[in-house]
Amino acid sequence: MDGGLEERTRKLREFFAFEPGRELAAPGSLKFELRREVARGLAHFNIEWHVIPSAEAVPLDDSYLARLYPAAPKGFSEPHEQGLSRRERIVEGHRRQQGRVVGVETTRKPCYLPGNRQFYGTSYGHDATADPFAPYMGRAGMMNGTRYAHNYLSLREFLRVVNEDWRARSLMPAGYRATVCPPAVFNLVGTLFHPEWSESETLELGFYRDEQGNAVCYAVGSNAPGDFSYVAEVEGETEWSLMGFRLALVPEEEGKQ
Repeated sequence: MDGGLEERTRKLREFFAFEPGRELAAPGSLKFELRREVARGLAHFNIEWHVIPSAEAVPLDDSYLARLYPAAPKGFSEPHEQGLSRRERIVEGHRRQQGRVVGVETTRKPCYLPGNRQFYGTSYGHDATADPFAPYMGRAGMMNGTRYAHNYLSLREFLRVVNEDWRARSLMPAGYRATVCPPAVFNLVGTLFHPEWSESETLELGFYRDEQGNAVCYAVGSNAPGDFSYVAEVEGETEWSLMGFRLALVPEEEGKQ
């Protein structure tokens, strides 16, 4: 385990008050290693590695949700008109990352003003060169070259281009795939390690796939500085255009697009 991952894992143990010797992740997950050249290449894209506690170590129960989602929207636990509540969908989707090591992109998101052409990488978003993924956006057909004003089809193409390029350049760790950062991972990593993500009012996109391969899409973000409680379903493409997104590297069988 690299030094950065080890330190973040120590902080995770402290946050959840783990007893010494208690297993945090699935057997073998903490043996995660990256070749030096892969680590350097992914550092350019601001990929930071995190252990996601297993369901046995940290169940997503009432106490977890009260601590990590203290300002969750009303109705968070109430059944949705199509069946499962937001809470149930988050718990179900998060099972795919629990007990695993995931890579999360840490690029700063700007305070987005609808209609503007703004980029990730700075607080105000004027500098296109600050977003390490900008070169992929034109190749994916994102006409304004930013992470805003996109739609589901262009985002799928963007992910395809990134995955294909990283595999061709031997940047993709074996068994992993790039996808949009899952909602509960965004919440956990933001809360513990990246409070600056909560300094802008704009939301980000997150989603989980169901067993049929369909995406259940969410808007995730903050209700106040230091908070990562906001989560709501995204139902129309007009909502998509107002949200940015960050990437995550997840075990391949868990991140198919």
